[in-house]
Amino acid sequence: MKTEMACRKCGFQYNCYCDAIPSITSQLNFTLLTHPNERSRATNTGAILTRLLSNVDVELWARQIPSEKLVTLPSPQQAVVLYPSDNSTEISTLCDQDVSQAHIIVLDATWQEAKKMLLRSPWLNALPKVHVAASQTSQYQLRRNQQAGNLCTFEVVSEVIAVLESQQTALRMQEFFAHYLANFQAERSGHQR
Repeated sequence: MKTEMACRKCGFQYNCYCDAIPSITSQLNFTLLTHPNERSRATNTGAILTRLLSNVDVELWARQIPSEKLVTLPSPQQAVVLYPSDNSTEISTLCDQDVSQAHIIVLDATWQEAKKMLLRSPWLNALPKVHVAASQTSQYQLRRNQQAGNLCTFEVVSEVIAVLESQQTALRMQEFFAHYLANFQAERSGHQR
């Protein structure tokens, strides 16, 4: 009986999506502040972003210790946290500035974990918050308890790029994401797509 080996890059055995990953160039600077639980989840979409976007860094969130890289950004006044709240502003307000100078911190976690990350990190909570007005319904159905209007990490970064840079680039990302989701579902069920 022949068994296929899983891809070393994506981990998929039957539905490798590596050849479909587009190379996306962005002037925006993103940091995924990743909750420790998120690193081991097969459904983590932040990990995919690091494979297709040029300016994405990943920092592991620690409750008591702020990321040294994030607290020493050269332009702290231009660092923003992408998180909807009562005092957040629409991401389009950044259009008035040089987007290559903006540093967008994305909380890579479940919604419940992201809220805790903000509440338990005074340095993070002190930064300005921005949000996106989603132009589409989330296609991400890989986790339970998804609330209407919430986007996953991949989708929200795509929305930011659509608003601040290029709708065409965001469309390429969304097309790839649909391909990835179909492959993920097929892989999960043990079928080749």
